[in-house]
Amino acid sequence: MLSVVIPCYNEAETLAVSWPRLHQASLEWDEPCEFIFVDDGSQDGTWQVIRELAAGDERVRGVRLASNQGQQWAIGVGLSEASGEAVVVLDADLQDPPELISDLLAAWRNGADMVIAVRRQRPQEAWWKRLGARLLYGGLWRLGTGRRLPDAGDFVLLDRKVVRWLLRWQMRRPFWRGMRECGAFRRVYIAYDRPTRAAGKSHYSLRRLWRLTWDGLFGLTDLPRQLVCWLFGSGLGIAGCVALAASCGWLDGASALTGITLMALLLVNGQLAMWTVTLLRMLRQLEMPLEACVSERTGSPGRLTPVTLHLRSRRRHSHPPDRREKSKPSPTAMPGRGMIDRNPACGG
Repeated sequence: MLSVVIPCYNEAETLAVSWPRLHQASLEWDEPCEFIFVDDGSQDGTWQVIRELAAGDERVRGVRLASNQGQQWAIGVGLSEASGEAVVVLDADLQDPPELISDLLAAWRNGADMVIAVRRQRPQEAWWKRLGARLLYGGLWRLGTGRRLPDAGDFVLLDRKVVRWLLRWQMRRPFWRGMRECGAFRRVYIAYDRPTRAAGKSHYSLRRLWRLTWDGLFGLTDLPRQLVCWLFGSGLGIAGCVALAASCGWLDGASALTGITLMALLLVNGQLAMWTVTLLRMLRQLEMPLEACVSERTGSPGRLTPVTLHLRSRRRHSHPPDRREKSKPSPTAMPGRGMIDRNPACGG
């Protein structure tokens, strides 16, 4: 079975447009499926729309968070709720074309553990968002890991074993597109042109983009620890050199300035130590799991349920070994790491 996880935040208007297209695309998948809509504490009528969809289609399930936790947490709750052998994460605004899921499925049936949709271009997005993507994917991530992060969002198909592996991570602020690149899994990349939103407006501001970048760098790379060591080591080294030069009389006027110099160096080192403690505390907080409170599910309203992402649910998932062999392999899907060039207009 295929699980489609759709995080939603104030998407009541968008869901009315995207659901008919998603339903039509699902008829081409040749795979039983379920749709999991995660309402991330929306302030509009998003939950009511999800309830209506669930009442009209037994494949639809809704999960409502008690408060807004952010898209990454909504995705994590959806992954923990999914029961399919493959899980697709899809935006509700149709900027991730649901018709492309057929190609993701074909690559998965051909042996890929992870099929990632890569944006070929971003013609309709704001300049600051394109610049932020370049800094994150090409600059900061490479600086922290030595590798370039693909220009991809959260539109991805994950095999069940990848989902289990991701949910074992203990991160207060998960960064899924970075976490999935850390595993030794068989990947396939599919390129597509990212269309405009079907309705509504984007909820990603410059502040949220920066926070996402910050969380990814601090949670998944060694860059912060390297920065702490470099700052602290440099401060101690400079202080030691200046103190040695002043005590040996190598500096002009050292006898008059020795006390002032040492006091200034002590203040600088104290500030560096404070920065070090702050950074280490932030790193520690990122590694602490955070519970998201589910306030309601379709079919069982009104029950508060804590969800901790790094713990698996008690429901056992089966993964039949012959599922992929029963399906016809795609002639365009490349084994191993590869790129499939696709530009789905509205139908494959």
